[in-house]
Amino acid sequence: MKSVIYGALIALVGAVGVANAQAPAKPANAEEMKPANWLFVQVADSVTVDDKTITLKGIAPQTLMFSDRPERMTGDAPTPGFVKFWTEGKGDFERDPPNATLAVTVDGKPVTAVVELTNPVLTGDTLVYNYKVLSNDKPQSGTNASLFIDWWYGPGWGPRWGWGGGYCWRGPYGGLHCRPGW
Repeated sequence: MKSVIYGALIALVGAVGVANAQAPAKPANAEEMKPANWLFVQVADSVTVDDKTITLKGIAPQTLMFSDRPERMTGDAPTPGFVKFWTEGKGDFERDPPNATLAVTVDGKPVTAVVELTNPVLTGDTLVYNYKVLSNDKPQSGTNASLFIDWWYGPGWGPRWGWGGGYCWRGPYGGLHCRPGW
């Protein structure tokens, strides 16, 4: 009897795991994803900085995105997909590296620095960027890292997501939430 119960429990856990691994269902009120000036946020448990690289450890599996006017939109994209598309498209970050602000906690205090990012490499939950300092303050190692990445305009980014089946839907707050199609 115990083996039957354990077997059923293992099957249930496996089924839940498979269900959770699938992409979320597309909402009934979905519409095609529009081009926009997307800004991005990546968060991580900690960051280690040396003279050439910023290493985000415990990076979240999704990169948050948002736009400003004319229509404010929010969204999320898989971090591996964000890194993959870094060098694709005529308006890509490889040709025109983005500015970013790195915000971390160092000895219990918030510390920020403005940098230019290049050459992302994702391995598991560790994301490494090369960087160049753009502010008076050099980035520092710390915890609770947030990386705010400057915009990427729609013709290079947004339509490609739309062509891949990207979609948006209106949430209860009235704004659009978007998800790229990869």
